[in-house]
Amino acid sequence: MRAARHTDLDAIAAFTKGTFEWGDYVAESITDWMGDPSGVVMVATDDTDTAIAVGRCVLLTPREAWLHAARVDPVHRGRGIAGDMAVVLTDWARDQGALVARLLIDESNTSSIRHIEKTTFRRTTTVHRGSRSLGGSEPRLNGNGGSRRRSPLVAREGTRVDAQMVTASWTSGEAGRALRGLIGRSWSFYRLRTKDVEAAALQGMLWEVGGSWAISRETDGMFEVLMVDASPSDADDIVRALVDLAVDREAETFRVWVADQPWLVTALTTAGCQVEPSRIYEMAL
Repeated sequence: MRAARHTDLDAIAAFTKGTFEWGDYVAESITDWMGDPSGVVMVATDDTDTAIAVGRCVLLTPREAWLHAARVDPVHRGRGIAGDMAVVLTDWARDQGALVARLLIDESNTSSIRHIEKTTFRRTTTVHRGSRSLGGSEPRLNGNGGSRRRSPLVAREGTRVDAQMVTASWTSGEAGRALRGLIGRSWSFYRLRTKDVEAAALQGMLWEVGGSWAISRETDGMFEVLMVDASPSDADDIVRALVDLAVDREAETFRVWVADQPWLVTALTTAGCQVEPSRIYEMAL
């Protein structure tokens, strides 16, 4: 095991090109990762010093590490390389001062789930990703073939003054407690802090919807909701209001992360989202 080098890029691209049906994001992202001082990219090599596995660990906060992008050349699978890589990455995180390491595994990835459950990582919660294409200016309600009705609720921008209230609501409400206080950042998760809410407010990405809250971000035509603080009585209207907001901002794609609550999952499907569950695992360092 050693830190990745630019000379490893061709080998990594070769054994990751078939990871998913559509390919993989590792080869196109790894150069940026290698230049990110908040993380480390490691490779395992064979006797010729050719990369045969890769993995990354990044500090999302000073005390929270996130492991991802674990890939092993199919020729070398079944030798425990992924487990050895996880040890090296979590050792690095511990040396940086992290107190906990987490990772995400898609519910359908049974081989990775079997592997991780043999380690000291423990499943802490499940998160559901809802996504849908918005296409034209008027999305359609899932399954009815007609135009979608706008929500009776309207998302309004929050301010920095709301930050402490938002944090308290998230850590004490049903949705936030089900996610152990975690909030999404693309495909990674960390505990919500008041300063994160303040930053979202300054960027115009904190939303008050009825009496509830949401945090979003926008990248390359995608409107992504990183946190939805809702209750069973208003979840449908809140999700619809967030879809309305994405449409009004002319996004092409809507994506949202929600806690493992049946009423939240139902709200996503009602809004026309395809829903996919993933498991979050955690290890104390």
